[in-house]
Amino acid sequence: MPNRAPFLAALLAIAAAGCARVVVAPTWSSLNGAAVAAVAPWARSADLPSRSEVAAGQLLIHADFPLAVQHRLVRELETLRIDVSQTLGLPVSDEPVHLYLFDNTKRYDAFVSRHFPAFPHRRAFFIETDTTLAVFAAWQERVAEDLRHETTHGYVHAVMPGIPLWLDEGIAEFFEVPRSEQGVHAAHVAHLAGRLIEGTWQPDLGRLEAITSAGAFTQDHYAEAWCWTHWLLRTTAERRRLLQDHLTDVRREGPAALPLSLRLRHDPAMPADLAGALRAHVESLARPAE
Repeated sequence: MPNRAPFLAALLAIAAAGCARVVVAPTWSSLNGAAVAAVAPWARSADLPSRSEVAAGQLLIHADFPLAVQHRLVRELETLRIDVSQTLGLPVSDEPVHLYLFDNTKRYDAFVSRHFPAFPHRRAFFIETDTTLAVFAAWQERVAEDLRHETTHGYVHAVMPGIPLWLDEGIAEFFEVPRSEQGVHAAHVAHLAGRLIEGTWQPDLGRLEAITSAGAFTQDHYAEAWCWTHWLLRTTAERRRLLQDHLTDVRREGPAALPLSLRLRHDPAMPADLAGALRAHVESLARPAE
């Protein structure tokens, strides 16, 4: 199990507010001692989902309702572990990721209000403490999307808790879409393509790397984080290996690892105009299939 500070982060799920608008909650890495103390008791709470428990690889799923181990979503989330590992070149971990599934939003909202009163309302969220990786979610029509996103955080943080914020979210956005989409996030493509038409967006990886609080992220930032991730993973084998090598360095060196923007800039195999390459990538994804 990786060595963690008492409360490294609590990463909240994104929630749609309109056809392409994504509202992102702030990270909770700066919670003060009183807030952390208020969060801790949830692990022993009697109102956690407990009617059924399913073990699926690294996942320990606690649900308010009967949940079969062969349920399609359970199998999808278990398969996601291998997809994340193979795509990113990361090892798999045996550290449990607990998924707490509430049978309705009323139950979920009551639990969150009681144990996480400072948190804004979201359909699901991920929390990392010094001993636990946990996801909380309400069972509703978009639960598959929510769980793919948050479970990805769990799988990644189990092996590299120090991952940069922008890349953590870019990876989660990449894997939150169904596997058949190959990481293409249609809402982000539409948003960035629209911004390009307006002339109001310019890719800048260094700008993303400088953001250390998700509360400072805008929709542009989340979409761009996804876009850099997709460009690296899905365009050429060389770019994918570069990202994998970067993740390996971050696991080994932590904050001392060379920022990805500098690695890209100094690699002779990378385009000289990185921003132009990313703009072209968005345009190619937005172009209707012939």
